[in-house]
Amino acid sequence: MRAALYARVSSEEQVKGYSLDAQRRAFRTLAQQRGWTIYREYVEEGRSAHKEDVRKRPVFMEAIHDALANAYDVLVVHKIDRFARRRRVTDEYFEKLSKAGVGFLSIMEQMDFTTPMGKFALGMFGGMAQLYSDNLGEETKKGWHERRDQGYYCGLLPFGAMKGDDGLPTPDPATYPGLKLAFEESAKGKPDGEIARLLNQKGYRTAGNQGNRPFGKDTVRGLLINRFYVGEIPFRENGKVVRWIKAKHQPFLAQDLFERVQDERQRNRRMCKQHPRQSRPTALTGIAKCWYCGGKYHVGATKGGKQRLMCYNRAQRLADCPARSALLERYEVQLQAYLVNFHIPEDYQTRILARQKDIAVKQDEISKERARLNQQLERIKKLFQWGDYDEDQYFQEKHGLERQLRELEPSAEYAAVLQRLAEYLSQVPEAWKGATGDQRNRLLRRLFEEVWIKDDQIVALRPRAEMEPFFKLSFEEWVTQHGGFEVEAPKPFRVASNQE
Repeated sequence: MRAALYARVSSEEQVKGYSLDAQRRAFRTLAQQRGWTIYREYVEEGRSAHKEDVRKRPVFMEAIHDALANAYDVLVVHKIDRFARRRRVTDEYFEKLSKAGVGFLSIMEQMDFTTPMGKFALGMFGGMAQLYSDNLGEETKKGWHERRDQGYYCGLLPFGAMKGDDGLPTPDPATYPGLKLAFEESAKGKPDGEIARLLNQKGYRTAGNQGNRPFGKDTVRGLLINRFYVGEIPFRENGKVVRWIKAKHQPFLAQDLFERVQDERQRNRRMCKQHPRQSRPTALTGIAKCWYCGGKYHVGATKGGKQRLMCYNRAQRLADCPARSALLERYEVQLQAYLVNFHIPEDYQTRILARQKDIAVKQDEISKERARLNQQLERIKKLFQWGDYDEDQYFQEKHGLERQLRELEPSAEYAAVLQRLAEYLSQVPEAWKGATGDQRNRLLRRLFEEVWIKDDQIVALRPRAEMEPFFKLSFEEWVTQHGGFEVEAPKPFRVASNQE
C-alpha cells in the first residue's frame, strides 16, 4: 500500500497536538506498523480550512489531484478537521477519493471511512469539525478585539514592516526604503499609478495574503492612507472603522510627511473634480491583444492629450514583453484602409455553400467532433471545480469550445443569412468614416473577436464565427492575385482562424 499524508496547520493553531512535526511522526509510526510504503507527505502551513474555497489550499488540491491520478492508495490525515472543516467540502472530496478507489484514514478517529458505518461517522466528525471551526473563529475574533483595544496591531503586517524582537512592528530594512520613497514621491504630487510603476521598477512587491505581487494604483492608494505608519491602529464597531487609536508600536514616518501626502492627495482629487477625465471607449477597447505576450492593450494619453495604445502587461511589468506603444490614430488609419479595400468575391455564396456542403457530407466525423468537444467541456469544468483552472482560464477555454460547437451546426437558411451578412459588410466602410470611438468599437465587435497588434502595426484579425468565411475568402483572393502573401504590395491583415 502506498500511503500519503496530508498535514495542515493554520496560523492560529500552533499549539500542542497540531504541530506539523506531531502530524508527521504519527503518520510515519502508522505506516511502519502497517507495513505501508510512504509515497509523499503533503504539508500545508499557515492555511485555514475554515474557508470553503479550497483553491486557496494549493497543497490540498495537489494531494487530491495525485490521488485521482492513482499516485497512491490511501490518504492519511492526523484528524478529520485537518482534511476539511466544512461538511460540504468533506463530502465532496471524500466522494472523489472513493470513486478513484483511494482509501482514507484518520489517525485520531481510527476508522475506515469507506464502509457504510465509516461514512456515517465521517458525517458526524465533519459536523463536529465545522462546529469547532466556527467556535474557534469566534474565540479568535475576541482575542483580536482585546489586543486591538490594548493598542497591539493584529493581522498581516503591511508593506515596509516586520515583527521586532519584542513582537511589535518595526521597519523592515529590505522594504522600508520603498515605503519612504512612495510617501516622498506622493508628497511631490505624483499620482498613485506612477508611484506603482516606480516601486515595480525598483523590484518592490506588495505584502499580504495574496503573496508578493506587482504594485498597482489601488495598492499604492491603500498604502498611502494607512495610519499604521504614524503609530495608529483602527478601532472598529460592527466591522467598520470608527476611529484610529494610538498603537503600541512606534511611528514609521514623520507626522508632517504623512499629512503632506494627505493634503496633496486631497488637492489632486479637487483638480480631478474640476477637470474630470472623459472616459470614452476607443475603436479597439476590449478587443486589442498583444502579439508578443497575448495581453490586453490599454489606452493611455500623451502630454498633448492624444490617445495612445500600450500593452498592459508591459506597462505594469507583469511580463517581459518588448511591445512598443503607438498612437491610437495610427491603428485606426490601418483599420480604415483595410475596411475600405475589403472585397467579397462575386461567387462568395457558391464558394461558402460548397464548403458547408463538404461539411454536411462528413456528418459522422462531425458527430465524433461534437462528442469530443462536449467531453472537453466536461473535463475543463471538473478542472475548474477542483481548482486546477482559475476562472479566467476556464471561461476562455469554455467560450472557445462552445464557439467550435456552434460552427458544427449548419443553418437551414444559410444562403439567406450569407446575403444579409454580405449586405451588412458592404455598408461597414461608409459607416466607419463618420463614427465616434464608441460607435467604431461597437462596429468592430460585430465583426471581430480580437485584433492582434505588434508594436505599431495591426498584424492579424480573429473574426466572429459567422463573419469568418467572408474574411477568409477576401484574404485568400488577395493572396491568389498577388502570387502569395510574402510580397511587397500592401498586405491585408492575416485572418486568424477560430480553431487557432
